[in-house]
Amino acid sequence: MTELPGAGMTELPGAGMTELRVLLVEDDVDHGFLIRRALRDLDDVRVTVDLARTGEEALELLGRGRFDSGALPHLVLLDLKVPRLDGLEVLRRIRADGDGAMRSLPVVVLTSSEREDDREQALRLGATWYVCKPIDGARFRAEVQQVAARWARARP
Repeated sequence: MTELPGAGMTELPGAGMTELRVLLVEDDVDHGFLIRRALRDLDDVRVTVDLARTGEEALELLGRGRFDSGALPHLVLLDLKVPRLDGLEVLRRIRADGDGAMRSLPVVVLTSSEREDDREQALRLGATWYVCKPIDGARFRAEVQQVAARWARARP
């Protein structure tokens, strides 16, 4: 995996820890478990994960945060193959946010789709990064941790 752009973390006073709020949009229970566990095990980062199992639920959670910038996540991890509203449409709506609060959110597509057209479309729609979920659990864990750690390091 290569260097990732952008970030979003705040350091907790006196604790030497940073805080990362993540919106995980994932309908697969096993993948959700692995991702949350990988995030939980990051060194020096306290991660809070809000889970949305559908695209509609993700937009609902983000919509509540629009009026309170402290409620928006620092990072969105988005699966493309979620029910009711697919990940590409969720991404399209995030980037179409008129007031800009959601538009600037880093959105990392974390998906099992290896289709090049999915990758190209996600990046064209404004995905910050695109990661294919590897079959190997240890590699998947390492990639999730690298994505989250990047945002943990880069926030002022």
